Amino acid sequence: MTDKLRVGIIGSGGIAEGAHAPGYKALPDDCELVACCDVRPERAKAFAERFDLAHWYTDYRELLTLPELDAVSICTPPFMHRDATVAALDAGLHVLCEKPMAMNVAEAQDMVAAAGRAGKVLTIGHQQRFSPAAQAVKRAVDAGELGNIYYAKTAALRNRGAPTWGVFHIKELNGGGPLIDIGVHALDVTMWLMGSPRPVAVFGATYMALAHRPGLQNRMGTINIEEYDVEDLAAALVRFDNGATLMLETSWLLQMTERGNAYTQLFGTEGSARLDPFQIVRDVDGVPEDVTPELPPPAPDPPKQPAPSAPAAEDASAGAEAVPAEEAVTWRRQPSVERFVQAALGRAEPLVKPEETLNVQRVMNALYQSAETGQLVEITD
Repeated sequence: MTDKLRVGIIGSGGIAEGAHAPGYKALPDDCELVACCDVRPERAKAFAERFDLAHWYTDYRELLTLPELDAVSICTPPFMHRDATVAALDAGLHVLCEKPMAMNVAEAQDMVAAAGRAGKVLTIGHQQRFSPAAQAVKRAVDAGELGNIYYAKTAALRNRGAPTWGVFHIKELNGGGPLIDIGVHALDVTMWLMGSPRPVAVFGATYMALAHRPGLQNRMGTINIEEYDVEDLAAALVRFDNGATLMLETSWLLQMTERGNAYTQLFGTEGSARLDPFQIVRDVDGVPEDVTPELPPPAPDPPKQPAPSAPAAEDASAGAEAVPAEEAVTWRRQPSVERFVQAALGRAEPLVKPEETLNVQRVMNALYQSAETGQLVEITD
């Protein structure tokens, strides 16, 4: 394995520009961003210029033929995740795929099988696992401090926050609405904190209650009601093979005054834990007491580096201070990107394993099926 990972990005939209590319650029000692791809040539070209990439393409299959490539980020809409991921793995590349993993369980299973064939890293961009609070709760759960986790509840709610760009609102291309967009993160981090039990049954409901209402004030712009065909709220009760249960609710549009409400709570036989706000409770002599530890301070920003269009300082030994402020940029580290790089280089295990994300996909599929039938759906695949 090379000492430096050479990476391409498939899909040059907002998540690639705002998270993946800056994340790779913040790790110059460990990786090099060399190529990008987008079906819109003007966007691919502008992305390559901004991040100083040697190659740009409009067809991801051409990008995958680059001999110097070691890994890719898949930042396309969900309907392309399976095809691009499987093709990249079959080409011998490591893959970081954005959430949701796929459009359905069958596609996700194809991705897991391809990773197994290739012997390469496949991980999904569920960044909430990397938060200091989630990491602290996970340590407490794994150490048995909370006892047996038998119940949890989680939510990702907005009052007027339906995306009005891209394909978020089109079921055929996105797979669903807020469940696919924000609920998937709440579901993933909660199931992971519970110990990644296997889901066995889901009773769920979805509603398209507000999205088509004339005059609705959506703070992310005007909703295209002619195209909008996804839910604006989803809720479910999930049962796992160890007897534990989970309550989930997620929405883009609710009649509430708060802009948003997100939480995750775990309840065990010896204590409980909560994210947003962070809290850990332990049973002490029969009484629940707050034993929340202090979280470590946030990591400092990396030093400024020359911007893509700016020449490096003439005296290389002078370092970043020699670059004028107007010609410098701070690339912020992204924990999910950084862990992927380390895993692909063989230095760490992926934090988000594809088999775990496959179970998240199973829950979402079963929720939609239950919503359609009005019946409990047992998960048997």
